[in-house]
Amino acid sequence: MLVVQTFSVSPVPAGLTIVSRDETTDGRLHLDVRPVQRSSSCPDCGRHSSGVHSHYQRHLADLPWHGRIVAMRLTARRFRCRTPDCKMQIFTERLPGVAAWRAQRSDRLAESQRAIALVAGGEPGSRLAHRLAMPVSGDTLLRMIRSAPVPGFVAPTIVGIDDWAWRRGQRYGTIICDLERNRVLDLLPDRNADSVADWLKRWPGIKIVARDRAGVYAHGARRGAPGAMQVADRWHLLSGLGEALRQAVSRHRSAVSAATKIMASAQGAQANPAPTSPGLTKLRADRKAGRRERWEEICQLDKLGHPTSSIAELVGVTQRTVQRWIAGGGEPEHVRPHIQSHLLGPFEEWLEARWRSGHQVGQQLWRELKELGYKGSRNTVAR
Repeated sequence: MLVVQTFSVSPVPAGLTIVSRDETTDGRLHLDVRPVQRSSSCPDCGRHSSGVHSHYQRHLADLPWHGRIVAMRLTARRFRCRTPDCKMQIFTERLPGVAAWRAQRSDRLAESQRAIALVAGGEPGSRLAHRLAMPVSGDTLLRMIRSAPVPGFVAPTIVGIDDWAWRRGQRYGTIICDLERNRVLDLLPDRNADSVADWLKRWPGIKIVARDRAGVYAHGARRGAPGAMQVADRWHLLSGLGEALRQAVSRHRSAVSAATKIMASAQGAQANPAPTSPGLTKLRADRKAGRRERWEEICQLDKLGHPTSSIAELVGVTQRTVQRWIAGGGEPEHVRPHIQSHLLGPFEEWLEARWRSGHQVGQQLWRELKELGYKGSRNTVAR
């Protein structure tokens, strides 16, 4: 035997019941509703009363029903308060969970419209709400944003400090976040140790400061929160690990190159140097930009009169590196040494002569070299 269970879904909020309904030609749904509860509590003394004094009508907008705008005509009541000395002898009934006192929309509609306003704003939110059959003006949405309840502020204990760009590559500020609640606490106008220290002094309960490797933030955290533990956040920890791995591998370039040639010869491939990949070019550019940023920081601290030992500690390099960069007038340029090709060695004088005579097309020079007995690749000639 097949049993079919049906569910009655009401288009009105809980606590109301539908008396009648009608639909207009424009698709709007009008509902006559009344409260289910038989009594209400006095807003002044709190005593419940079931003595009805009179009735009146309220007009409430509600959430749409199957894409149709819903308007409710609520028959509300006025009650007599049974407390003799109460100031409110007659009061209107309250509908908690349905609608606020004197409100023109239900609580659930107000919550949905407020969520739209917080995401989309005033006029864009109004256009979206009209498409969702919850019409509201942009000004009303802005008022709902201003009246939205603000959660109570809790003093931070674990904060993250990092820089952010007012204008990328030109002007930077400092962002401070509450890492326990994933919330931005403040935006400082500059990237300065004094600003960070002054901000941290306002909150003596901070126990952990997560920061990047910049010495400016380390110095500011030591001054502003001397009892706090300084740690690296997850992103900078992984970034530092990757940088350390690259530096470790770069010290053994010859061994890596030899291993690559052995693998290529074992697979029967021609052991010719591969052209520089875009990823490697970007890595070199990032390293160069990092050295330039570190040099600018050294110059700024040197102008302020910091000794080289203090500069090295703030920047995160050795004292000898600071002295060498200041003496050289800038960060060093790391140039890859030229490795002479043993295949092109016998033909270099001929190749230089052809180049000076005006024949500078790599493809043509490679063809001529092959006729002379060159066994290497065209990429080697082009480089």
